[in-house]
Amino acid sequence: MEHPAFVFTQISDFLDYLGPDFATLIANTPYLANLDHAPSFPFCCSRHYADLIKNAKEPAALLREVLPTKEEYADIPGFVMDPVGDLDAGKSECVIQKYDRRALIVTTATCGVRCRFCFRRNYPFQSSPNIAAEVGSWLDTHTDIWEVILSGGDPLTLSPAKLQSLIEAISDHGSVTTLRIHSRLPVMRPDLVQQHFEFLRDLPARFDCVLVSHVDHPDELDESSMEIFGQLRYSGWTLLNQSVLLKGVNDNADTLTKLSRKLFEQGVLPYYLHQLDHAKGVAHYEVSDEKAKALIEEIRTKLPGYLVPRLVREIAGEKSKTPV
Repeated sequence: MEHPAFVFTQISDFLDYLGPDFATLIANTPYLANLDHAPSFPFCCSRHYADLIKNAKEPAALLREVLPTKEEYADIPGFVMDPVGDLDAGKSECVIQKYDRRALIVTTATCGVRCRFCFRRNYPFQSSPNIAAEVGSWLDTHTDIWEVILSGGDPLTLSPAKLQSLIEAISDHGSVTTLRIHSRLPVMRPDLVQQHFEFLRDLPARFDCVLVSHVDHPDELDESSMEIFGQLRYSGWTLLNQSVLLKGVNDNADTLTKLSRKLFEQGVLPYYLHQLDHAKGVAHYEVSDEKAKALIEEIRTKLPGYLVPRLVREIAGEKSKTPV
């Protein structure tokens, strides 16, 4: 059946849209059977992603990324509210600086989906009334910054006017030569990416532009993502992908190999494979370092080196990602 919403915020509506076959799949999948219909970290999933699930070869893997279960309430030592030290690295309400001469902007709390393993699921997002002015003012006094990273939430959920205003404020600072955008929208809300295209395609004339997509499973890639990546690459953007290694989603060599190959077919290079950030509520997704390293060694035998992502973790207070 058709559903008018672009985004589901009620699990019941989402399950109704998927249909009875998926109710049976969920009930018979151990990773999903203990469903939480009233999660403290609210449910949100796009209709586009629901359609990907309907067409997926491995639908349970994609469902695992978005459906809340009661495992999220487990209190596991070492899984904390701020696993990567964002708060200690905060320089203003929206600016985080962990790395030398680079700054990350937390642009919004809004995403196209709430990934259940999100490392910022407990982050105290602030609503800046004029984020462009705040970022511009901070850059006025930090003239050594050469790369600005737009993160969130998802920066491409901003309205065209707000995104343009923010990037114009950044471009007023000549030290900033690289603009990087991290986004899950090419596989979650391609319609929202499309509304920015007229502006995005002109940016490589002003910056070295990098889009880092977040794709965890080959079934997340389709014709819509291919069109988005193709248009950006044609416009001069460098396209990279980072994934999170997730138990029950992509913790096997076959899936990771297919993911790297399918990304490359769409013009995107695998960049990082992240070990799980230890956010409170996500421990059930963790894959051991031993298994992670064995997976990398196995896919190294199946792929050319440029398609093997770097296995890393982020450690609070460190000045770079840490190889595993």
